[in-house]
Amino acid sequence: MSNINKIALANGTEYDIEDATARTAATSAVSEAEYNRQLENNVYAGRALTSIPEIASEISSAGTIYKFLHNRASAANFANLRIGDYFDVPVTGYGTIRYRIAGFDHYYNCGDSAMPHHILCVPSAPIAMPAGSDYTVNGSYIMWNTENTNQGTADESSPYLASNLHKWEIEEFLPALPSELQGYLKNHRSLVEVRYSASGNLNASTGWKWADLGKVWSPSEVEVYGMVVHGTPIHTQGLDSQFPIFRETKDRIKGGRVTWWLRVVSGSSASNVCYVGNSGAAYAYAPTNLGIRGLPCFLLG
Repeated sequence: MSNINKIALANGTEYDIEDATARTAATSAVSEAEYNRQLENNVYAGRALTSIPEIASEISSAGTIYKFLHNRASAANFANLRIGDYFDVPVTGYGTIRYRIAGFDHYYNCGDSAMPHHILCVPSAPIAMPAGSDYTVNGSYIMWNTENTNQGTADESSPYLASNLHKWEIEEFLPALPSELQGYLKNHRSLVEVRYSASGNLNASTGWKWADLGKVWSPSEVEVYGMVVHGTPIHTQGLDSQFPIFRETKDRIKGGRVTWWLRVVSGSSASNVCYVGNSGAAYAYAPTNLGIRGLPCFLLG
């Protein structure tokens, strides 16, 4: 019998080409095989969530992409979603910012209070600061601190939580996100390094504490590199682990080789803070640097 009207799947099973179910199964098998090939070769570029046929009706029923992702995360259902897939977010004053899925349930059940199910999201590129922002320097960048210090304060012993960068994230960037999206974001409660002494500046952090990073926050060295590089050993890696989206060095180069801040401070300096260089390498430099941007991440659930 001729096989001209047959379609064969990767497992050798043949179906009549007129069978719509068979055609769908064959297409899915080919798509999955191609995805696996791209993933194995580290070339997967991601898809717009709104372009994925398997979830189109679900997104339509939810009404918005934010509601769809909230529903999926709440149900711990990540079918047909892949790390690297993306959705666009209109941010008041900043234009449209593309966010990519960076991990699934990365911190599920972790912390001093158990984290619920969530989808980890990171921007495709460091955020270009707008001309109208009080935080903008040198055209489109932001300083980690407005003075050359990486210390905490008497009121807030965490250098990052006391920083100019985090103040921008919480006071300006978060409110600029769509209100519906804000409602679905989870507070990221984590271990933060402690560095403050009334006696004078410290060259290394001296401990850690549980604290709320809020709904928008910058990643740590460990979340990007998988290890402490310039930070203080132990005190900057208590809970964190590398985000799947950052496993390849090339995936840390973002926005046309723009440098971006991390939330960790140097473990061998009383002033320097950590950032990702335009080469993808780890660096630490003055917090008043005028050529670095932020990369505000969030947990959607």
